Amino acid sequence: MIACHQLNTKERIINNNKRKIVSDNIMKKIVFSLFIILFANIVSNAQVFTANAPRVVELGERFQLVYSLDKRGENLQTGQMSGFNILVGPSVSSSTSTQIINGKISTSSEYSYTFLLVANKTGKFNIPSASIDVDGKTIKSKPLTIEVVKGRQSNSNQNANSGRNSYNENRSRANNSKSTISKKDLFVRVELSRSSVFMGESVVAKLKVYKRRNVPISRFGEYKFPSFDGFLTQEIQGDGRVNFKRETYNGEIYESGTVREMILFPQHKGNIKIDPFELECIVPVRSRGRSIFDDFFDNGREISVSRKSSPLSLRVKDFPANKPSSFDGAVGNFQLRSSINKDTVKANDAITLKVRISGKGNLKLIKALDIDFPADFEVYDPKTNSSLKNTTGGSTGNVSFEYLIIPRVGGDFTIPAVEFSFFNPITKTYVKKYTKEFKIFVEKSKNDNNATVVTSFSKENVKFLGKDIRYLKTKNFEYRSKNKLFFGSVNFYLAYLLPIFILVLIFMINRKRIQTNSDIVKVKNKRANKVAMKRLKKASLKLKANEKDLFYDELLKALWGYTSDKLNLPLSELNKESIAEYLTQRNTSEELISDFIDILDTCEIARYSPMSGSTEMEQLYKTTLNTISLLERTVKR
Repeated sequence: MIACHQLNTKERIINNNKRKIVSDNIMKKIVFSLFIILFANIVSNAQVFTANAPRVVELGERFQLVYSLDKRGENLQTGQMSGFNILVGPSVSSSTSTQIINGKISTSSEYSYTFLLVANKTGKFNIPSASIDVDGKTIKSKPLTIEVVKGRQSNSNQNANSGRNSYNENRSRANNSKSTISKKDLFVRVELSRSSVFMGESVVAKLKVYKRRNVPISRFGEYKFPSFDGFLTQEIQGDGRVNFKRETYNGEIYESGTVREMILFPQHKGNIKIDPFELECIVPVRSRGRSIFDDFFDNGREISVSRKSSPLSLRVKDFPANKPSSFDGAVGNFQLRSSINKDTVKANDAITLKVRISGKGNLKLIKALDIDFPADFEVYDPKTNSSLKNTTGGSTGNVSFEYLIIPRVGGDFTIPAVEFSFFNPITKTYVKKYTKEFKIFVEKSKNDNNATVVTSFSKENVKFLGKDIRYLKTKNFEYRSKNKLFFGSVNFYLAYLLPIFILVLIFMINRKRIQTNSDIVKVKNKRANKVAMKRLKKASLKLKANEKDLFYDELLKALWGYTSDKLNLPLSELNKESIAEYLTQRNTSEELISDFIDILDTCEIARYSPMSGSTEMEQLYKTTLNTISLLERTVKR
């Protein structure tokens, strides 16, 4: 009694602890959910005040500086805008949009404060943060930097019509000849993020197209990308569109678009040449004397302008001297982690050692570390997993190596720490990292007593040292005369008779098979159960997929098909009465006949009724399987 009471007390304590753990987990989930909801509410209610303006403008060019907010504000303060004159502003405008998603109506508003500015001198100028009061709070925008360049035709009296006049002039010239679109108005180039790097250090290459504002491009035609020989390349995935933005090049303003971006990892030192980039641009032009109908139907013609970039070369520097012995070409900034899934195992049980290298650099080129495992461990080739992300900042992510090791004998073992080194191009130094040292205890297995482990030889050390000595045969053996011929011997005649015997046997077996197959009734009777089992297997698949109608269809096909084959009756003559009559003639019990008819009734009713859950369907399947098995044994008798 005391023992039972103590046992019940322990069970109550364990159950109380379990309930406490469950309740604590529930409370943690509730608190976490409330925190997420509160954080989302704070973020959604936060006001965003943004400033937008061109990054680069020409001297004397008019442009807009726009401040945007999702609520109406008061007391806008912009600060001093040195280098620019304010022509107009601020002009306030608003827009409202309504969306209906899943029956829910949401409305959003945007308020814009627009200034019309003109640049009065060249250089780079800062637009300071602006502030505005919203709902009793003051919020600020981020500052902007705008570059002002002289431009080709800039002067202090330039107005907005100069761009439009230049546009029309250029399109009119393009009508006469492709050559009127000069290489200064439209060109391509390969832009490198750096002109000098270390071997293995990443550099971003952008294939770009530049054009004047008065040169429209409708689409691109054929192209030829550089082969980038001497580099390991990784493409930076984009949305496939070329978006043009203002940019200064050689002191002039262009609209530039990036066609493709690549990350390059140089594989050898020296000056590596980069092939030119070729691109075909399709430029629309207007025909002279165009009518209003031509404008309406957009019947303007197009010209093809092919451009080719200038060749480039990248200076690749060798690594500094005093390389660590563990250095294998890893370049970047990395972190190293190592772990094992268990440190106590039985002999012949597997252990997984995982080494993970993460950071930024040439991760794709990093090889698995050479770990000095104990000689009594069986080690398989490491499995490599990588998760990399390529951006304009370089290649980041992680690469991991999983080593599967199996200790074959018991004892205490140590997996020593392994050195991993890489070159950091920013600090221009080598950095060493180390994995952890792991102590592993291996319990002896039952078969360990007679095991013999050779640890003094490796696969490379085992060689066939001699060919002149062989093991001596100690058993009796017989001499065979060289003059004894195979022709005329017993084996000679057997070699002739054996194939004839095999052919006769095959002929007899095939004849028996033909006679058996000629009895169609017997064949159908024999295969009835096999065919029914195949159909029941299909029904089982429909049961697992919870496809009710198809399940009952397959079940009925199995039942009707089985009785048709087993009783040698065509399907057109089959009904419940004829089945019962024929089964009675075959000395089948009334109970088994009743069960068979009940299954047919259940399937036919269930097909057209909303009843039957998965439990009833599974029970019916088992009953059908059992009934057909009983019929197979009964009808055979």
